Amino acid sequence: MPNKIEYKGKLVNDPVDHKLGTMPIGELLFKMSVPMMISMLMLALYNVVDSIFVSRISEAALSALSLAFPVQTFMVALNIGTNVGVTALISRSLGERNFENANDYARHGLFIAIVYFIIFSIFGRLFTEPFFNMMTTDEDIRREGIAYLSIITTWSIGFFVETTFEKIMQATGKTVGSMIIQLSGAIFNIIFDPILIFGLFGFPAMGTRGAAIATVAGQIFGAIVGYLLNKFINKDININLIKFRVKGTSDEISGSDLVLDTSVLKINFDMIKKIYKIGIPSIVMQAIGSFMILGLNKILIIYESAVAVLGIYYKIQSFIFMPLMGLNNGVVPIISYNYGAHNKKRIIHVIKTALTVGFVLMLTGTLVVFFGAPFILSLFNANEVMLETGTYALKIISTHFIFVNFNIILSSVMQATKREVYSLAGSIIRQIVILLPSAYILSNLFGLKGVWFCFPISEFISCLIVLILFKKTFTEEIMTL
Repeated sequence: MPNKIEYKGKLVNDPVDHKLGTMPIGELLFKMSVPMMISMLMLALYNVVDSIFVSRISEAALSALSLAFPVQTFMVALNIGTNVGVTALISRSLGERNFENANDYARHGLFIAIVYFIIFSIFGRLFTEPFFNMMTTDEDIRREGIAYLSIITTWSIGFFVETTFEKIMQATGKTVGSMIIQLSGAIFNIIFDPILIFGLFGFPAMGTRGAAIATVAGQIFGAIVGYLLNKFINKDININLIKFRVKGTSDEISGSDLVLDTSVLKINFDMIKKIYKIGIPSIVMQAIGSFMILGLNKILIIYESAVAVLGIYYKIQSFIFMPLMGLNNGVVPIISYNYGAHNKKRIIHVIKTALTVGFVLMLTGTLVVFFGAPFILSLFNANEVMLETGTYALKIISTHFIFVNFNIILSSVMQATKREVYSLAGSIIRQIVILLPSAYILSNLFGLKGVWFCFPISEFISCLIVLILFKKTFTEEIMTL
């Protein structure tokens, strides 16, 4: 049983941030999730705006962004997946009142972010052109894609560091801070996208290159804001990679009689292993999505406008799913915290509430996409072929949104309660075992119109599998607390 302390005249579980352990679930989930929903909607909005502006250049430019999307998705997979582990371990450590571990997990998260940047910077310089040579022989698409992706990868430092700072704020329950970090980068990008793409206010018109520059500049700006908020507002975490102490003591102060504490500089590979133990299922789940999109692009490249339609769908999907992801990001630290504090009742309450809210969000998304498909496509300057193909595709694909709710929320619960491998199994079955093979088979049997049914088929089957695995997790991990 967790230790008890007196809080507002009551004995409560001993938390470092009282609201994670004591605030009523409905109110807590609202305060934790809504800022994340707003910030992630804004994040999705600037991804959509990117494509809307680029579609005004040419369909080739829009197709180039669609072909670049799997690489960006893989970057997101590594970044977000790793930070799932960082967030869960920071929250769990705080729930256990192990403050030093919480600080160390935050520092290691930043270290990993810098390593990712180095890797993708090398990719951007050496492998962007071979990647597009593999994907298409269309010279216009190749030119636009290489210009865009080389900048996005080479200057990805802001992307990786901004996300880590944002997740550190989220792990300590400061979701308003997380919202501010994401909004700052997103708003910066939205403002400068048209300026750099079309050459407004004296800037040169740079086309897709301008879209890429606006994106990385916004990410770097968001990273700066994230550092400042964590440094001066987030008092639960010390993000300094170098720490000083008074000679002969362990107290951190500023003054003349200081000595460098070199222990902070050491990399703890056991901590990194724990981060990846939790994060790898998320990484693999999202990375599988990257390879899945790559495979779908190869299947669809033979059909006119189909790759551009798939790219539009994934931009819209990110916009529809972001409220659910915001809800999910609010759920994870609450469950991780209360799992560390052995509070079974609160965990169950969070799961029920999150599934209900998620169902409403996904039902709304289904209705918006199903009935609004022609209008959505018109935003991307769709020609007649793209409009016909895209309207049919979006209506079919939108029918699987309801099942996504259960897959995302329950998979995250399993990750937060040490059953990470179960999340991984469901994702592999959905995207590799079912979705891609079914897309290939349906394409051969029914042509382009058949391909789109692979989405609802794979999501429904994986939902059944996730429910079975969650039942096992609930019985063995949650009910035994």
